[in-house]
Parts: sequence; C-alpha cells; structure tokens
Amino acid sequence: MESIERLLAELKAEYQESQKKSAELKAQQIAQPEPPLEATGVPSGQVTVTSSKNLDFGTFDSDLAQIKAEYEKQDQAQEVAKQEQLLAEDEVQYKAQKIVKQEQQQVETIVQQVPVRTHREKVRQAQVWLKNLSKDSDERFWFDQFAFKYSSRIDAAIDYLQVVKEFD
Repeated sequence: MESIERLLAELKAEYQESQKKSAELKAQQIAQPEPPLEATGVPSGQVTVTSSKNLDFGTFDSDLAQIKAEYEKQDQAQEVAKQEQLLAEDEVQYKAQKIVKQEQQQVETIVQQVPVRTHREKVRQAQVWLKNLSKDSDERFWFDQFAFKYSSRIDAAIDYLQVVKEFD
C-alpha cells in the first residue's frame, strides 16, 4: 500500500510540475500575440497539431484518476465484505439467542405442567392417612415408634408417605 501511495505522490508531483510548465508556456504565449491564421498562411481547413507535452498531461490525469478509482473500488469491496461478515455474525448470534430462548420456554412449560404439592396438601393427605390407620395394626405400632423422634405425628406421616410413595 505504501508503494502505491509513493507512486501516486510521484505522479502528482510530475503532474504539478507539468502544470507549472504549461502555465509558463501559456503566459509566454499571451505575452507574444500570435498573428491571425490568414496572415500565417495556414489554410482554414487544415488542423494544427498540439504539442505532445499537452497530451501527456491529460494522460497523467486520466491514469491517476483510473488508479484512484480502482483503489476506491477495492476499498469499497473490502468494506462491503466486512459489513456482510458482521451481518452474518449478527444473524448467527441472533439465531443462537432465539434457540436458547425457545429452550428456556420449553423448560418453563414443562415445569409448569409438573404438579407441585403444597405443604397444605401434604398435611391433608397425612391427616387422612392417620385417620385410616387401624389402631390394632402392626403398621400403627411401627409408625408410633417412627413418629417418636418427630415434633408432631403429622410431620412424621408426611415423611413416611413420601418414602412409601417413592418405593411403591
């Protein structure tokens, strides 16, 4: 890139130098008026040829403009490629976030569908079980031994029912 900038600087310097020479020549021509065409003997249908130096200045300008346009096109193409890459990355990130959000919503719906038993429901179930427990049964005797370490028979019944339901 530095070599291109150096070449452009050299071309610009040559162009400016040629512009100065052209301006000096024009100034000299203005100072020395040319005789009219009829007086010089040049027929009116004949075309005069300009100097090759004037044509070179136009060539430098067009070459410089062409080189500059090519580099601007390359810069624009690189910028477009960068923008497309950023858009693609953003799209991938958006899709990933969307998938994560959908998975979270699925988990939430599953959690909402699972029946959650409140403590009150457990207490009611334990009370019903205790009422139905026969006074003369071995299970009652065992449960009384089990509940001895608990602060209340209801708490013991809740724990017992949870264990029994897990193994049934």
